[in-house]
Amino acid sequence: KLQGELQAAQSAANAASTAAAGGESELQAAQARAAEFEGQLAAARADFDAQLSSQREAADAAAASLTAAAVKLQGELQAAQSAANAASTAAAGGESELQAAQARAAEFEGQLAAARADFDAQLSSQR
Repeated sequence: KLQGELQAAQSAANAASTAAAGGESELQAAQARAAEFEGQLAAARADFDAQLSSQREAADAAAASLTAAAVKLQGELQAAQSAANAASTAAAGGESELQAAQARAAEFEGQLAAARADFDAQLSSQR
């Protein structure tokens, strides 16, 4: 009887040992999958950061370009306004020149407003 109980206990111990070994191998496989996923996550994060940095650089370049265009138009507007002021002090016969200069100044003001609106829209869309 004791021999039978001993054999049953040994069988149970062997089954438990086999189950523990199986659980250990499942644990190792799960840990390997977790490490693989962590690597994939790190690679995806690095790719995301690189793309975000590239987009920021593009947005900064676009903003600098639009700012330069706005500054140029501002200079042209000031030149047109100076021409209009000079024309206004000219003789009465210069009335048509004054009107032409004022028309140019109005045109430059429109261009500047359009450039500013475009700049604001692009800057907003880059954000």
